[in-house]
Amino acid sequence: MKIGCVGYSYPEWVGTFYPRHASQEEFLEMYGKVFDLLEIDSSFYRIPTPEMTREWKKLVPEGFTFSAKFPKLVTHEREFRQAKEPLDRFLRAMDPLRPKAKVLLVQLAPSYTMIRGEEELFEFLRNLPKDFRYAVEFRHGSWFNDTVYEELRKLEVAMVWSEVMYTEPPPVLTTDFVYLRFIGDRSLKKLGWVQINRTPEMKKWLAHLRAAEDKVNRAYVFFNNHFAGYGPACVDTFRGLAGLPPVDFKAIHAPGAGQKRIVDF
Repeated sequence: MKIGCVGYSYPEWVGTFYPRHASQEEFLEMYGKVFDLLEIDSSFYRIPTPEMTREWKKLVPEGFTFSAKFPKLVTHEREFRQAKEPLDRFLRAMDPLRPKAKVLLVQLAPSYTMIRGEEELFEFLRNLPKDFRYAVEFRHGSWFNDTVYEELRKLEVAMVWSEVMYTEPPPVLTTDFVYLRFIGDRSLKKLGWVQINRTPEMKKWLAHLRAAEDKVNRAYVFFNNHFAGYGPACVDTFRGLAGLPPVDFKAIHAPGAGQKRIVDF
């Protein structure tokens, strides 16, 4: 099981996670000294260039794993129709991240129902290159049925497990890995510290993970700031509940990328 955050470039983390003197250009390298898993959130809003992703790969150590969200231009605005150009740009940008980029995430809009988009979505998934693994996060309850599960199993695509405001996804397995997102809602406006006790939700999903551990090869677990207010602390809490060593926040002062890490999760 790997556990990390959704995004890393948050000014609210300066002083609590990143040192006060840290610049934004240093954030990713510092993040990679503490965590070994990251979901790139910025790709949802703006497609990165291959030069950017090539640099990201250099900044993190061996054993680090990236995931990235498909751009909303593809998933939300064009809803998979006439989206070849932005899709090709996104996939070209992801290519330099291999083999560190293990899974790419398709996040659907809450308004995107099965009736509205079943044909487009599965056609899109069928035509994706086999270089990456994929996960789909449904945010409308119409998708949670056996027809969808079976189609995802044929395609070897994971249905995302998530704690999110829009719906309650069931802990159904559709492939050999779990992709679990703790997202919460947008009610928290000031971030950078834990403001809500989310232990019950963490325990619920941890029980689902344990029930599935003999059926999957890997679990990727991500925490968004909006889940409780502060992603890094949520990772630490979840590790404790899972019986894993605590997050070594002091590792952020370890030697830079390419040098031996003090802590290996």
